[in-house]
Amino acid sequence: MTARDDDRLARVMAAVRALARAEGRPVAVRHVCQACASMVRAGGVGLYLIGDLWAGEPIYATDVVSERIMDMQVTVGEGPGVQALDGLSPVLAPELTGIPSQRRWPLFAPAAVKAGASAMFAFPLVQHAIPVGVLEVHRVVEGDLSGDEITDALLFAEVAVSLLADLVEPDSDDVEEFACSVGARWGEIHRAIGVVSIQLESGLTEAFLRLRARAFAADRPLSEIAEDVLTQRMRFTP
Repeated sequence: MTARDDDRLARVMAAVRALARAEGRPVAVRHVCQACASMVRAGGVGLYLIGDLWAGEPIYATDVVSERIMDMQVTVGEGPGVQALDGLSPVLAPELTGIPSQRRWPLFAPAAVKAGASAMFAFPLVQHAIPVGVLEVHRVVEGDLSGDEITDALLFAEVAVSLLADLVEPDSDDVEEFACSVGARWGEIHRAIGVVSIQLESGLTEAFLRLRARAFAADRPLSEIAEDVLTQRMRFTP
């Protein structure tokens, strides 16, 4: 790492620590996402981890649009974040209304634009040469990130990986951090998958696919469909 890289990493860490210090709390994933959103001039930032069903599980979102587009990608199984989970390189989509993005993600791209994201950039979280999650940036206007902004986003992704590696044995503060995020709603989705699996007499993978299909058909967030399942307002039949 060059001296310039060291300076950039120090600036990234200073931004993250400043947010944590302002809250009087330890550095957490939300501080990484919030600082990233500010430094790369993003409309919002979201973070996924690869879950048990090898799908991206939303952990944190800085804003409503980020949360919505993360949910949509999990539902339809396509998008920059989903693609970044399958590789080690960033996935950059500066024009979601453009023909390349519309062809690459025919279900997701129009929905993302409708939700308020005109450009998206997904950066894999890599641990031991294996992608374990994604840091995802969106903007409300089309256009590329600058070279410096891409470098900063990659550094924020590295910081996120180092923080998540420390959560193998989470303490009470870590649990509260995740309970305050969109990740808490994913717990409800997991429980709903289990219920649907029992109703269908199927495996969890098929139950998850059926839950996603119902959310897509109804044009509703997965979390709402999961709530309907858990409150018995909705049932699935084999």
